[in-house]
Amino acid sequence: MHIFGTETAPRLFPAAPDLFLQRMISASLETPHLLYALLAVACSHHSRLVQDTSSSSKMSCLKFTNLAISSLRFTISGCSEKLSTETVATAMALCTNDVCNGNMHVWRTHLGGVRQLLNAFLLREKPCWVQDSYIQSLVKWFMTLDLIAGLSGHHGHIDDVCGYSLELVPCLTQLSRLVYQQHIIAGIQDEISQRTVSQDTNYLEDKIRLLLGSSISDTTLRSKKELALELQYTHCAFVHAALLHLHRRVQKLPISHPKVRADVTGIIHAIVNIRPFSAANILILWPVFSAGCETAIHNERAVIQDRMANMQSLGMGNFTRARELLNRFWTSETSLPWDAYFAQLGLELVLF
Repeated sequence: MHIFGTETAPRLFPAAPDLFLQRMISASLETPHLLYALLAVACSHHSRLVQDTSSSSKMSCLKFTNLAISSLRFTISGCSEKLSTETVATAMALCTNDVCNGNMHVWRTHLGGVRQLLNAFLLREKPCWVQDSYIQSLVKWFMTLDLIAGLSGHHGHIDDVCGYSLELVPCLTQLSRLVYQQHIIAGIQDEISQRTVSQDTNYLEDKIRLLLGSSISDTTLRSKKELALELQYTHCAFVHAALLHLHRRVQKLPISHPKVRADVTGIIHAIVNIRPFSAANILILWPVFSAGCETAIHNERAVIQDRMANMQSLGMGNFTRARELLNRFWTSETSLPWDAYFAQLGLELVLF
């Protein structure tokens, strides 16, 4: 449970109220199925964190998962009157672990079970749940899982919800891992590790570039028309943003490097091919902000500033916050990467 409390929970719920996590951990000490579920999540997360692919690690996770499932079934079968918050939390913890482990087919099935449990629980607890912050957090947890389930675009096509092919998702996950590895090995001068990261980076770069050819599905073209055509450019913006982060944060290339310049140019090209006030702009805050932080060219900054101002005028608060911080970053003329600069100031920004 120490691993869950110090390593796993802060990553699963980075902004959750402390009371939510404290209550869950405290309840698990008196609820076997919740305890086993959280141990399974912690075990699985820790093995990914330290890259332990041994059979013993897998068996430990499987053991706790099976114990949680069997205990949960026993509890539900003997529960004739009311479900507890711990029962719901156990089901969601197991479902979340499926997501983290990449069990995409299994977790959708489990999510249906979670939905039934949560609906039954809320119907019984309707008079009090709106005042209970812990129950509200459980509902938000489910909503997050349910939204992920909704991002189910056709394989190989650009998704009409998130604005990019879902094939880009594992690439972004791998990119995040490489950024973390680069940060770790930077201080130890490990040539073997550096060579491995370099090889992985080259492989990932090729993999990301192949996604530039992703297309819009016929269904989306028929239903979205002009907006669907713009989704082609939102996707390109995300692909170039992924390459930009790979080149700047993993390979540490300067902003004047031809690869970095090509990445920024690609994002700018995508932006100008989207109507100034199109809803498609809402999807691309991350690429727009990233390009803005990696260019010192006045004309490019002007394009980014204008597009963010357009979205701000439509009441998009996330663009307002991002635009304020981008202008602050420009004014500082710092040599630090934007993420390091804002971290140094203790500022946080969610780019969606």
